[in-house]
Order: sequence, then C-alpha cells, then structure tokens
Amino acid sequence: MISPKIQEILFAGTSQLTEYFPRAGSRFLDATVKPLLGNREMSKLLARSNSQELKKVQKFNKILVIPDTHIGDTVMMQAASTALRDFFPSAEIHYVTNKVATPLVEGNPEISKFIPLFSGGLFPSQKDIDTLSEITRTGNYDLCLNLCAFIQNKDLATPQTAVIHLVSHTPTIIRNEDDPSKINHFLYQCYRFVRDTLSTVAQPIRPDHLAGVRTTYSDSTIEQAHQSASALGLTAQNRVIMINPDTACDFTLLPFERQSELLHRISEMDATILLGAGHTAQGIGQRLIERLPQTSRKKVTIIPPELPLEVYSVLIDSADIFVTGDTGPMHIAASRRYSKSGRFLFRNRTSILSIFGATPPRMSGYDSFQSGYLTPHQEAPSWSYAAGSPCRNITCLNKMFKTCSTVRCFETVDIDLLAGIIAKRLSELPKPAPIMPKKNVRQTVQLSTS
Repeated sequence: MISPKIQEILFAGTSQLTEYFPRAGSRFLDATVKPLLGNREMSKLLARSNSQELKKVQKFNKILVIPDTHIGDTVMMQAASTALRDFFPSAEIHYVTNKVATPLVEGNPEISKFIPLFSGGLFPSQKDIDTLSEITRTGNYDLCLNLCAFIQNKDLATPQTAVIHLVSHTPTIIRNEDDPSKINHFLYQCYRFVRDTLSTVAQPIRPDHLAGVRTTYSDSTIEQAHQSASALGLTAQNRVIMINPDTACDFTLLPFERQSELLHRISEMDATILLGAGHTAQGIGQRLIERLPQTSRKKVTIIPPELPLEVYSVLIDSADIFVTGDTGPMHIAASRRYSKSGRFLFRNRTSILSIFGATPPRMSGYDSFQSGYLTPHQEAPSWSYAAGSPCRNITCLNKMFKTCSTVRCFETVDIDLLAGIIAKRLSELPKPAPIMPKKNVRQTVQLSTS
C-alpha cells in the first residue's frame, strides 16, 4: 500500500495537472492511471499476497474489521461483517467505528463487539493508529480486515498476524468503472472483496444475499425524534422533503448559488421542507433561507445543528425525498432502519436524490434506474446525478487528497432536471403515511404478556 504521505504528493500533482489543463489533463490521467491501477496482473499479484496472509490463519474464531474513518464508512462497511457471517456464523467479530456513528450500527446482530475509536477527522490521527496497533497486538485476532485507505498494514500488527487490506481490491474497482454492467459501489465491492477472498480458503454456508446495510435505533432515540418532529411542525398531512446542504469538502459540495436556485424551485412545490443547518459549511442553511422570497421562507424549517446524529437519522425516515451530496447522511438515508427493541416500525420509504461533483457516482451513489449502480435499502426509487465537469477523472475518487484551487466539479448543473425529478416523485406518492416510526402494537403486546 502507498503511504498517506506519498498519496498526498501524488494527488497534489494530479490536481496541479488538471488545474492548468482541465480537459487535456483529465483525459491524460484517465488514459494512464486507469490502465496502471486497473492492471489485471496487479490484481493477480495482490491476490497472491492475500493468499499468503490467509495461510497464517489456523482458525477464524476472532476477527477485527477496521472500516475507513468517516461516518458513512462506518455505516457502509458493515457489509464486510455480512460477508464474514456468510462463512463463519459463530466467529467473534469486532468492528471499529467512528465515535459519532456508533449509535447507528451498534444494534447490528452480525457484529459481536463495537470499538468506538475514530473521532471525525479527515484522516486517522497518530493516536488512532497507535490505539489500533495496541488493539491488534493484544486482541489475539485470527484475522484483521483493514478497509481504511489511510492506515497501512504494518501499522496494525506483528508479522504473524494475518491482515487483508481492501486496497488490494483497487484494480478491480478501477476496471469496473469501464464496465457499466457491474455494480461498483464501495458498499457492494467491500462485501464482494471479503467474500471472494475468503472463498479461496473456505466454503460459505449461505449464498450471496446482500441487499444493503442496516442502522438500528434505541427506543429513547426514536422517542426523541418524535419530539423533534413535533417541534419542527411535521404532520402527516403533507409531503416532506429533507435537504442536506453540507458535505465534507468543496469538491463534493453543490455551490451555494446552485443550491439556492434548487431550494427556490423546491419551495414552490407542495411539500414541507426540512433543511440542514450545516456543520462543515456552518450556517449554510440559514444563508439559503435568506435567499428565498419572503413568502417561501415559511415552508422551510432548519433542523437544529445540535440534534444528535442518531436522532437526525431517524428524522430521515419521515422524509419522502432526501436531497444530498456525496457525504455520510446519504449512506444513512440509504440504510434499512430498524428499532433495536422491535417496538417500532419504520417506513423505510425515503427516495434519495444524490448530487455528485468530483467523486464517481457509481462508487458511492444509489440509483434505481442506471446500470451499474447499487439500489438503496429502501422501498422507494432513488437517483444519482453527476454535474458537468471538464476535469473529472479517476484520481478524483480520493477527494480528501485533492488540492485543486479552482473547483470545477459543478461547472454545469441541470437544476430543471433535478427539480423535475423531485416534482415527479411527489406526484407519484400515495396518500401520506405516518411520518415517524409507529409502535409495533402486536410485538408490544407479545412482550408485555411474555
């Protein structure tokens, strides 16, 4: 694996190239980097390296899964645990998490133990890496799955510990981008990587069955979300559009003027609008509202920024349509929501409209209609839209290391198309259903009489 420092230098170089030569630089990078990183011989070499690692494993009783550091990664990469359970139903599976995202996943029955560690930085800190090294050194794990692009195997364990890194699957993911018949989403490819690698040394006990990932919520979180919904003025009499105007970096953030234009169009529709306040782009929600005509502002309510992530996530279930860029809440919206106690039933009928800039939509987005996309784990259609960009290329997938001073990721955005998708979906919706998870009356009765 290439060290984070080397990655930083390389991606800064690709950024400089497209800064001065947007179109020519983009074509050059796709023509050179794709064949290099997607080389089939490299795939074979990395597969042999994984085989050598697996030869160290005498048994698969205790396994550590280390996803990437961000909120969305904690949610998506639960798929690795599903793949592990396909082979080892009795194994003890430990899962490292982003601390903020832990309440969303800790009800997953396929995971034995959760280890809250990552604190939300763009990259793992040295303290994070040192802690992981100690965990792997003392945990007596039979296998470590390293799914973090910014942590090297040598940082984790002694040479005697078997470590398989998702980076060895990179050539396959790169090649898949040129084959629209293959689902190339990181969530799905994470599952495929673990399952296909383990198939070289073990037989699965259940067939491929990945439909998506789950998020699970406590009764107290759901009750708090009910209270928040009431405070936000939500009722069952109207459609709800929830807009997340924030992302982790400028290369995935729909520019303010385009967001303002889209919000103006949405505010003319027959729906209640919940608007995120903004965290990375602090205050963006209020600034967007101030750009609306006075008559439209009353239709838009800002979601309090202090609302805990897990409560915000439950609120997503109240939305008929969730509009977002490429960021963690998109993956939360796409997950199947469950009540930890079983006392509540979620709708799980939220459509997702995701708007992409730098990052390849097939690798992260959800779409019910385009070939090669993963569908969300919701009973509703979803769409991924890629803005027009003269310089988008394969190196843009690592958005955290890009350093372009001129952001051309959203050079053209078809607001008419985006507004049309939302309006059409609103027109197709059936009679409004309850906007929050209902109590599961039958299960509640069973619990009270047992």
